[in-house]
Amino acid sequence: MGVLVSFDPDTLFFAAGICSAALAMTMLGVWFQNRMDRFLIGWMAGMALIGAGVILYATVPPKYVEAAALAFTLEIVGFVAVFVAAGQFCGKTVDWTGVATLGFAVALPVAVPIAFGFDGFGIMVYNFLVAGLLSATAWRYWSVRSEAPASIAGVTVLYLLAASSFLACGAVLLHERAWVLDGRPDNWAEHFNAIMSIVGITGIGALSLGLNQSRAARRHLHEARTDALTGLLNRRALFDDLSDGRLRQGDAVICLDLDSFKAINDRYGHFGGDQVLCRFADVLRQHVRPDDLAARTGGEEFVLVVRDTTFSAAIDVAERIRTSFATLDIETDKGLIQGTASAGVAMAQFAGESFDAILSRADTALYRAKNTGRNRVSAALQMVA
Repeated sequence: MGVLVSFDPDTLFFAAGICSAALAMTMLGVWFQNRMDRFLIGWMAGMALIGAGVILYATVPPKYVEAAALAFTLEIVGFVAVFVAAGQFCGKTVDWTGVATLGFAVALPVAVPIAFGFDGFGIMVYNFLVAGLLSATAWRYWSVRSEAPASIAGVTVLYLLAASSFLACGAVLLHERAWVLDGRPDNWAEHFNAIMSIVGITGIGALSLGLNQSRAARRHLHEARTDALTGLLNRRALFDDLSDGRLRQGDAVICLDLDSFKAINDRYGHFGGDQVLCRFADVLRQHVRPDDLAARTGGEEFVLVVRDTTFSAAIDVAERIRTSFATLDIETDKGLIQGTASAGVAMAQFAGESFDAILSRADTALYRAKNTGRNRVSAALQMVA
């Protein structure tokens, strides 16, 4: 004959507490590898507090009301930390004064009734408040679902299921008017909540780790494609994006070069030179459309790819960039810098023409501009059919 094994809620909650603590340690290890992801610290702190509170409540006899009050305070503050971490994941700035106020506001109506013997009332309030915090956390994740639709949908559903289990626990206590308990609550809602706690912690932890790893991979890819100083595309990314004939007839390539940049570095130092490069990159960003590409391809060399334009319009873009940059006063600790730039413009003359060929013509036009006085735009000669 088989043996039927049943677990009481205390055992299940104790297991959930151990899962929370283990997940907190896992998140700490992940954070050590990706320290830019600060939301992991909040999530780790939240899981650690929840785990500590659950283990304390599951192991200390209910008659010790001070321990019970402390346990539920740790848990609800932990859920606040998870809510805040979700905001950080979604890119929200943390208002620490607001966080402290929220923590105090949710902990007080839970801890005080329990400490004065109204444990049923305090636990009921705790369940309703946690249900609200988990629902709000789910909404925060759902608001950024475009980042990873399947994973974030899974996280959202698990948070809402967990919220529903806490809501059920609170509703049962309210329906029974159980303001004072003679032991730990033991009903179908508590069993559902204990199971959902384990399932939710495990599932949310796994999905959250996956989200973090995919975000880290995208960040590393972005860093590999980006010029660290200016934030524009780097040379490799530009050539990768335009390989295999990805330029179309009507696209323009503009090569730009800062005039007398070595003299700027010699006079104002490399820090001053870096400021000039960054300000020029800002000017480029002001003149590109969403489909255009802007890259820093060398020391003071830049390339702009203008999509679906005309020769005269491309020349006008280059002129506006040149004029805007020439009127800038760039402040440094060694004085104001006024720089100029030269540009060469070439058009894609037929679909599938190689980027290298168009870039070569634009580069030739650029050096013609440099050799004829600088601070000017030169256009490549177009072939006549």
